[in-house]
Amino acid sequence: MPKGSQVQAMFSGIAGRYDLLNHVLSLGTDFYWWRRMARASGAGPGRRYLDVAAGTGDSSLALARRGAEVVSTDFTQEMLRLGPPKFQRKGRADLIWASVGADAQHLPFGEGTFDGITICYGIRNVEDRDRAYGEFLRVLKPGGRLTILEFSRPRFAWLRVLYDTYSRRILPRIGGWISGDPGAYTYLPESIRTFPDQPSLAAELGRAGFRDVGWTNLTGGIVALHVATKG
Repeated sequence: MPKGSQVQAMFSGIAGRYDLLNHVLSLGTDFYWWRRMARASGAGPGRRYLDVAAGTGDSSLALARRGAEVVSTDFTQEMLRLGPPKFQRKGRADLIWASVGADAQHLPFGEGTFDGITICYGIRNVEDRDRAYGEFLRVLKPGGRLTILEFSRPRFAWLRVLYDTYSRRILPRIGGWISGDPGAYTYLPESIRTFPDQPSLAAELGRAGFRDVGWTNLTGGIVALHVATKG
């Protein structure tokens, strides 16, 4: 796995076309995944959420649409700066603060600050997940919820074969063509293949100290929605 600085440089280089790539490469399914994530997170009026690795802010926007106050963070400023204009266009800028650059392993917030934390497609890029889990627990309020949306292992053999073919042969070509950085979209499928599957990630969260850990497969398990609670 590339070092954090390499991942940061990679995302900085594709920031301007990141949204388009997400929509094209997921065939538009990403909008559905955002909605399911926000619903599972328990976001609502009067609740404060930290959206880690928020990128250009689609995940933060999904939370704000449910009425939550959101602190939108990412360690790549080039990605993060694209969020506020989007929030303005969508009429949610009053609920989202997107001026914080933060690494999941070193969150600049006090203990018990947030009702919930979300991280979407970002936990794969964290060098030390155990340290990040410790930070999540620290800044969550007691009973607070962690919601992770991440690419995972498809449930069905035929879908695994189809998805593997797509991710190895088609995704890098389309991603490289649109983004201008073939390496970024070679890294993506490789990082998915080496990432823990659903039960393994759930076990990690349990060992880290979370309780009530569970997951829901979306689109046949191409992505999985993990939810856990701070005791």
